[in-house]
Amino acid sequence: MLPRDRRTFLKSGATAAVGLTGLAGCLGGGNGDGTLGFNFTVPVENLGSLLDIPDIQDQLDNIGEEYELDVSQNSSTPDSLNALAAGESDLCLVTTVSYASAVMQEAVPGNITMLATDFWDAHADHYGFTIFSRSDSEITEPADMEGATLGVNALGTGIHSVYQRQLLDLGLDPDEDVEFVEQDFPTFTAGLEDGIFDVAIYPALFAPQARDNGFNEVFSSQDVWDEAYPFAYIVASNTALEEKESAVRSWMEDYVTVVDYMFENRDEVVSLASDHFELPESLVDSFFLTDADYYRDDIEIDTERLQYAMDEMHDMGFTDDTFDVEEYATNEYLP
Repeated sequence: MLPRDRRTFLKSGATAAVGLTGLAGCLGGGNGDGTLGFNFTVPVENLGSLLDIPDIQDQLDNIGEEYELDVSQNSSTPDSLNALAAGESDLCLVTTVSYASAVMQEAVPGNITMLATDFWDAHADHYGFTIFSRSDSEITEPADMEGATLGVNALGTGIHSVYQRQLLDLGLDPDEDVEFVEQDFPTFTAGLEDGIFDVAIYPALFAPQARDNGFNEVFSSQDVWDEAYPFAYIVASNTALEEKESAVRSWMEDYVTVVDYMFENRDEVVSLASDHFELPESLVDSFFLTDADYYRDDIEIDTERLQYAMDEMHDMGFTDDTFDVEEYATNEYLP
């Protein structure tokens, strides 16, 4: 049933300061054969987070029947992998570096398997991670970052890798020529305004804030990647695949249903998501499924492009070696 024809919805609107709901950490997990724990990082833009919305759950065939679901929010993808490693969760969203590192280090007992793509970065017609500075900053282009402090949600993440790629392209040493400051995404605008860091990298959900504040766009993913690449993925622990296969397959059916539903009922999902996650509706409406959102049209795993991304993570120094992604990724669980 994939890929699908997609309609592009174009909206605009001012945004207000926002905060994320939910606790940074694991609130539930995969206890019991019929219960699955899922962890995400950024609400709405991580599509699996939509499964936590009761009115959307009502559209699904399997949740509450074939399995029960615990959804938790973490501040970074490594935190979500820690939940998998501890047996507190079964599935989670990860990004390039956290996926590569987890596979190579066998951070989760029994390792992990990628089941679907959540979104792509650096697509020519969609949002790519963008680095902003204050409107009065002298940092207006990548070379100006030498000696600067860089805001990041966590080191060793896909977000971090966007910085890393640009710094290496400039011939700068990421360990010596800049300083990284770790903070949660919702604090980035205040961090820039308060001078805690000089630049910050924004995911799609928060980028409207930066634009509305008149911040300088220093660079984006499109400036450092030759073409789009799969950035965020749904993974499961291999233990969950072995012990809860039926529940995982049912979850994947519901995940695909949610993806179909959001494209067919975009405005309704915007309203439901803004209420559930306590986000201004104008903010969600300004990016979700517009050209200011990531490329999402195909959740099937493109193993060739995924392999390229993993090889690049190794070349950038995030892993000691690369690996064959076909051993750790499969489209088998997509209905």
